[in-house]
Amino acid sequence: MRKPRSSIRMLARCGAIAALISLGCDTKSEAKPPAEATPAAATAKAQAPTATDTASLPGLDLSGLDPTQVQGLDKLLDQKPSACGKPHSLRTSLKSDPKCKRSVFAARYLVTLLKAGLLPSEVEEIYDKRFVTPETGRSDVAAAPMRGNPNAPVVLVEYSDFQCPHCKLAEPLLQKVLDEFHDQVKLYYKNYPISKLHPEAADAAAAAVAAGKQGKFWPMHDLLFANQDKLTATDLERYAAEIKLDVKKWKADLGAARASVDKDHSDGEKLDITGTPTIFINDRKYAGPLRYDQLKDWIEEELNR
Repeated sequence: MRKPRSSIRMLARCGAIAALISLGCDTKSEAKPPAEATPAAATAKAQAPTATDTASLPGLDLSGLDPTQVQGLDKLLDQKPSACGKPHSLRTSLKSDPKCKRSVFAARYLVTLLKAGLLPSEVEEIYDKRFVTPETGRSDVAAAPMRGNPNAPVVLVEYSDFQCPHCKLAEPLLQKVLDEFHDQVKLYYKNYPISKLHPEAADAAAAAVAAGKQGKFWPMHDLLFANQDKLTATDLERYAAEIKLDVKKWKADLGAARASVDKDHSDGEKLDITGTPTIFINDRKYAGPLRYDQLKDWIEEELNR
């Protein structure tokens, strides 16, 4: 039986939305209400811009947008404020404030969302989570394992769970970020086992922290994700031997390691984390999908502040 066209369009839009929001292992099922829309910038022009005017704005590629979508973009460019916090619209920022590079990223993000087939109201909600009312939070990373350049300007903090399949998918993406951005990015790892869903995750996290006492957190981290379906106590001890730990010392360190995992989890709860992986980029909660191009865009935005 052929589905009505309206149903097909609805399914396509739902798929587009799913592709542009974070997906992960959740601790809660209820959805949060959308952020309130930001009022129009006080200096927005009263006269509606032409499509030619919008197409000439720096950094924007409008190919693939139909006339209705261009009209939606026009309204959003006039409604949304400068991404640099200045008292004028995003459009004005693009036209007259070349030092505000973040506004180029913001406008380009609007185009990306519209090209995905989202309605203007949906575009606005997703956009605001990144540029207008982002969730923010600072993590205590004094004892957290770190990869990358200690002096890097962009700091990623990942809250993760060794049994979470989405966390496993995130690992190669984060490694690619570190490889591509070299000295510009560093990554801290914080344990956030969701025990109700993943009963072996907390013990696996403690095993990794205890391995870190001997300078081998990351080798254990990599083994745990590579063997996500084999995380029994016997498995963990075998991995400890495999990476040539002093197994007796490793076992003795497990008690303190569990306390460290509990502290990480408590830190995450203070930041209202409801699922894994949760990633903060320079203290701003990443609100995009597990896609390298989106992670890269957020990081490049930070580098262009």
